[in-house]
Amino acid sequence: MPKHYLRHPAEIPILLSTAQESQPLNFCYPLNREFSPAGLSCLSEAYISPGSTIEISTTLSHPSLSATGHVIWCQQEQPGFLLGIGFDDPDQAFSVRMIEQVCQIESYRLKQHRRGRQLSSEQAAVEWIRLHAADFAAIGELQ
Repeated sequence: MPKHYLRHPAEIPILLSTAQESQPLNFCYPLNREFSPAGLSCLSEAYISPGSTIEISTTLSHPSLSATGHVIWCQQEQPGFLLGIGFDDPDQAFSVRMIEQVCQIESYRLKQHRRGRQLSSEQAAVEWIRLHAADFAAIGELQ
């Protein structure tokens, strides 16, 4: 059975932190590679060594949400490096799912804004949950 990953919305920045440095990531893409249940794929401006412990966070919520995983692979891809990040701990996998849900809702709100609809964060959450929560629940679940 293929393993799943969460697709991070490109327009919502997340922060990746390693012991060496912190860097904001502005673009994340889906991948056709398998790497880890509840994994995440994203594009980084800097090379991060496979095996590195990495913290993922967002400031979209108060308090901010964060999760700790590890880099499974890092490949050069213009304009940066494509990362595969895995989460072995079910609690950390759950945390990254919460981060991604908040980011998906904000992405939905921004898309609606570009279409001329003004939604509050709460309104966007209600609509997104009605439209996408069932599909989101099936992505990235621990197997």
